[in-house]
Amino acid sequence: MNGMLGSLIILLLVSSPAMAKPSCPRVVGEVASCLAFLRKNGPAKPSQRCCQGVKKMDGMAKTRNDRIDICECIKSTLVSIDYDPKRVPVLGKKCGSAFDLPPVDRKTNCNQIA
Repeated sequence: MNGMLGSLIILLLVSSPAMAKPSCPRVVGEVASCLAFLRKNGPAKPSQRCCQGVKKMDGMAKTRNDRIDICECIKSTLVSIDYDPKRVPVLGKKCGSAFDLPPVDRKTNCNQIA
């Protein structure tokens, strides 16, 4: 019985969303509403829904590796979209969040994120 309880606890800890790294589909889902803002000549402010997604991404970015994963996902997702890379780093500030990324484009080295 104790062995079964221990296994159950370990299973719950391993499958806990708090311990899981940010998945690319989840990141894409959170930034999808930011596309209008990220486009060249987009609106001056991101939408409320975009900001909610940015704040969720900030919550996912617990470690340096999490931030690298988020950067890589954004980089691979935006490569086929006409957007202004300089708008990526202002998302956090414009949304009142600590979320911080460099200008992400196809040449960005996400491994250099602090």
